[in-house]
Amino acid sequence: MHSHWLLYSHDALGLGHARRMTGIARAVLPSRPDLSALLVTCSPQIDALPVPAGLDYVKLPSARKQSTSQYVARTMRMEPDRLRDMRSTILEDIARAFQPDLFLCDKSPCGLMQELTPTLGTLRAESPGAHMVLGWRDILDAPERVRGEWRRSDTLTNIDRWYDEVWVYGDPDLFDVREQYALPRSIANRVRYLGYLTPHITPQATAEARAQLEALAPGEPGSGPIALVTVGGGEDGETLLSRWVAAGDLGLLPRGLRSVVVTGPLMPESAQQRIAAAAPASVSVTRFISGLEACEAAADLVVGMAGYNTSCEVLGARTPAVLVPRSTQRDEQRMRAIRLAQRGLVDTVDPADLTPLTLARAARRALERGRRQGDPGLALDGHARVVREVARLVPPRLMPAVDDRAGPLRESTA
Repeated sequence: MHSHWLLYSHDALGLGHARRMTGIARAVLPSRPDLSALLVTCSPQIDALPVPAGLDYVKLPSARKQSTSQYVARTMRMEPDRLRDMRSTILEDIARAFQPDLFLCDKSPCGLMQELTPTLGTLRAESPGAHMVLGWRDILDAPERVRGEWRRSDTLTNIDRWYDEVWVYGDPDLFDVREQYALPRSIANRVRYLGYLTPHITPQATAEARAQLEALAPGEPGSGPIALVTVGGGEDGETLLSRWVAAGDLGLLPRGLRSVVVTGPLMPESAQQRIAAAAPASVSVTRFISGLEACEAAADLVVGMAGYNTSCEVLGARTPAVLVPRSTQRDEQRMRAIRLAQRGLVDTVDPADLTPLTLARAARRALERGRRQGDPGLALDGHARVVREVARLVPPRLMPAVDDRAGPLRESTA
């Protein structure tokens, strides 16, 4: 009999949350044939992400973020309250039918517009043995803003009521949520730091990704270093890409540098067309690239926003990077970029100062510094720790090893 793992992640802007949750599942499931995992998400691009064996997903109607706490239907014509109620009903039905042994909620303890609250009650009542875990990235937002939002939404009361543990995918040496967000002792004692979720990229995957980049980059293969310029889903990435393309057109980028610009699947078609039309011969533009993590490891330079996933990927790959934090919605990207830059792990450009020249200068500095050597001073083994934490809460079950010809043969924990 399989154990059940339910994951929840609303993802109303970009692909970050869905990528983080599928990455966690991909780290855990290969060694856990006894574990059946189900992700509930509203990411409009979930089909574009690789889903590991053992994981399936349920797609909720998509929402679009208007402000910090306001959401509307992304494509349907539906009032926000009705959208929330419909999604909430779907969530509760899934939880009741799936009966998870482990529930992992991404970031928002009561979900988008509090839609998760009925489901939490159902889990406590009908799956009383389920372990309830809240997962946070390293930095949620500026402390004063987080504390204000929590007071208005009674967030700490809800965490205390519903969740057994809080997993933080970061390192307290960079940002300690317990101190910065003034967590009460009852909740601070439930916090477990798991380290950054840096992907493991094999040498073979890196070599294949390099060949992919060489095929996409302008010029002859091997004729110069390659910059990979990515803005995640791309919904709000036009400014950064436009400044990079302009830097290339003005001759400001390092001599011989070839660029592969990835607009992302969520960037409006009109914006993609503007960027492609303005690109000089040294810059190629594509909408999507497979195996982005491996390509970031294979590139000579990564230019992107300072989202959690991108930051983890360049830290793990040690690739020189220029991070330009998102300037809207939340302050977490700016805070992360500044802290990483202070440690010499990345270069950064404040969005208020973003011009073709400032971007080109940062790229030059990063390339001259080269691929980082030595200990970064941060815990980067988050995926390995997640594997251990899941096993602690849901110990592996003995599963029958099946021979296709003769049926069940023996017991195995492999």
